[in-house]
Amino acid sequence: MPSSKPFPSKEADLNVYFQLAIAYLILNGARLSISAANLTALTDLLNSWNTVYPDSQNKNTRTKSIVQNKDIIREKIMNLLRVIYDDIPNSVLTVEDRNTLNITKKEFVRSPSPTPVTKPICQVDTSRRLEHTISHTDEDGTQGKPAGVRGCQIWYKIGAPAVDPSELSYLTTDTASPHTHQFSGDLAGKNVYYWLRWENTRGDVGPWSDVVIATITA
Repeated sequence: MPSSKPFPSKEADLNVYFQLAIAYLILNGARLSISAANLTALTDLLNSWNTVYPDSQNKNTRTKSIVQNKDIIREKIMNLLRVIYDDIPNSVLTVEDRNTLNITKKEFVRSPSPTPVTKPICQVDTSRRLEHTISHTDEDGTQGKPAGVRGCQIWYKIGAPAVDPSELSYLTTDTASPHTHQFSGDLAGKNVYYWLRWENTRGDVGPWSDVVIATITA
């Protein structure tokens, strides 16, 4: 979960934040110079979140796939909000804007994070049945993330190798290695092809890692 502004650390509070902030951005989109494409994307993501989030909180409807889908949508909303906030002209922001969106002047005067130039080194532990533990380090040999990097994007394809990134499915942006992912039993014995890349705090990404192949243990 996010631990820094503008996003609350507790997911229940984050849900409230999404409802209020996105409604406010849609209402004030023209004044804040938010593109129609971004407003449409925000609306679609919020609709998806409002469908999956309640199911993820109800013990009678919650499943691993629902929780994973909820986490993916949460990351997409936060990433898009970061992009929108960074693009809003500082001069048009009012006190009400800042209070409603929980953003401060510091958010807009910080030095831009550099675009990552190194690639992650990926390792996958397949020792547990139907589970992969995906860890990553930087190619320069350090254990931590490069300067300005928020996390490591993890993409994958099950079955045949991916020839082009367009064939990949997004798994998560992991901010603290390792990440554990569980699979359904019908995928046992299949190969998973992992592609990783660093993402900085502005959403810029670095080069792809080498492809790592891991089998889903039955």
